[in-house]
Amino acid sequence: MRGLVFAGAVGSVLLCAGLTAWMAAAGWLVRRGRRERPRPAEAGIVLGAHTEGYRPSRTLADRLRATISLYRLGVVRWIIVCGGRGHDETVTESSAMKRFLVFHGVSPEHIVEEQTSRDTWENLVNARRLMAACGLKSGVVVTSDYHLPRALCVARRIGMAVTGYAAPSRRRDARYRLREVLAWGWYFLQGKVDWRDCRRKRA
Repeated sequence: MRGLVFAGAVGSVLLCAGLTAWMAAAGWLVRRGRRERPRPAEAGIVLGAHTEGYRPSRTLADRLRATISLYRLGVVRWIIVCGGRGHDETVTESSAMKRFLVFHGVSPEHIVEEQTSRDTWENLVNARRLMAACGLKSGVVVTSDYHLPRALCVARRIGMAVTGYAAPSRRRDARYRLREVLAWGWYFLQGKVDWRDCRRKRA
């Protein structure tokens, strides 16, 4: 009986320690993302998120507003919007993003759509190809603060010359922050991120 009680106590301690470490890692990602400072570049690269028809989710709208601020300040001249159509979406994320940007005053001639990607890796691989096709050599990756560290690691792993700009997340986004920790593990297992790329100097 005592053995069972002891095992249960140890299990509880390990569970609490694991949850604490998980939350701490999520918090670290947010802080790391918010420390990034963009440098003037040719293109802003906005990573997609869920849409309802042509209406961006709150998370995606925050990313787009952050990009608009860079565009208006002259930090970027071109904007690449990344995102295909998810299984529960009726239009591509990029088309919804372009519509939002144009409505808020961005010239449609300065927007390039990437319409087929389904995840962060594809967002950036396809954006790199579009940049090469358009003769664009430098970029600023724009995404949510918790997502930015992984996005930058991917971008640098595939040879992109980029800095980053974080759209602040909110407390209600806790589940997305926690999920991002799991996404890091999955990308490491797949070889899509590496600490050497994460430590690489900015463009």
